[in-house]
Amino acid sequence: MHLFVEYLGPSTNAIYAGVHWAKRKKAKDDACRATLAAVRAAGIQPVSGRVDLVFRPRLGKGVRRRDTSNASMTAKLLEDALVKAGVLADDTEAHVRRVILEPAEINRQAVTGTTIEIIELEGEA
Repeated sequence: MHLFVEYLGPSTNAIYAGVHWAKRKKAKDDACRATLAAVRAAGIQPVSGRVDLVFRPRLGKGVRRRDTSNASMTAKLLEDALVKAGVLADDTEAHVRRVILEPAEINRQAVTGTTIEIIELEGEA
């Protein structure tokens, strides 16, 4: 199952630089709002079994390129948002086997955001 969320979080480098807690909270709240809207629009139902999550940023007009690993903050915020939206029961290893970060897609004519692929693992419900 694929879900596009119009959200690209802060670079992981920015977090290492000591971003104030209020900015981190705003990033998390923004990720939750965007994810809930995308889940509702796509009609995504809760997943009962264990999953792999694949995150692929899409960089639209004016968004700077980042190292692939700098999308880790976006992935974490969106993973937490999937739990809050009720798509995943939890984000512990009992529910999420693997998180995969893919290199960004560059499409300057498209909306910036992140595609999340939720791969349900057979026999692990």
